[in-house]
Amino acid sequence: MFFYFFIDTVKNICNETLSFKFKRKHLLLSEKNKNSKVIGYARATNNEYEYLEDQIKVLKEEGCSLVFSEFISLDEEIKPQLNKAINCLSKGDQFIITQLDRAFRSKKECLRTINKLIDKDIKLRTLTCFFSTNESSKANSSIFRILYELDNLEDKNLGERKKEQLLRRKLSGNNLGGRPKISPLKESLVIRLRNEGYSYRSIRSQTGIALSTIRRVILEGELT
Repeated sequence: MFFYFFIDTVKNICNETLSFKFKRKHLLLSEKNKNSKVIGYARATNNEYEYLEDQIKVLKEEGCSLVFSEFISLDEEIKPQLNKAINCLSKGDQFIITQLDRAFRSKKECLRTINKLIDKDIKLRTLTCFFSTNESSKANSSIFRILYELDNLEDKNLGERKKEQLLRRKLSGNNLGGRPKISPLKESLVIRLRNEGYSYRSIRSQTGIALSTIRRVILEGELT
């Protein structure tokens, strides 16, 4: 009797063991990246249809599930499709472009965007083997931030020198040059647009005011 009871007990233990579902305390890397997105961006100018199509094709071959593209000049400060692509990215995603000049018109803009992506733990990769990611190392993140601050330093120093020069000329009573007069309403509009982040060229297209006058209004506004 005891023997049969012992056999039944062993069977029950075996059945419970076989039906047990193993649960990991930590997700595997493949599971972590399961829901991550790979988004691409392509840009061309002057209706270069074949060039744009080639970029899109290569980006899809690299695994991009979604590719944003547009015909737009590199000099345009605001690229709508680029902004949409970046806004679609979230933590753990990957952003791919064929090369840096497809998305960025200057070193400053590139470094600013890289730092923004690093802060969100998003990887940036180009097909020319450039990449930046928070996963690489904290040292890499620091390097990008230092480069960005150094670039800012040059701009700030140049702006300060211009303001000092303008102030000295004002105090000495020297003529600041033959500048066209504009109404106080337009001056306030220029300053407001600049504070909202618009470039000088964008302000010119919206107001019709010359670039030299826009610069003068903004500099004088910073001194007051």
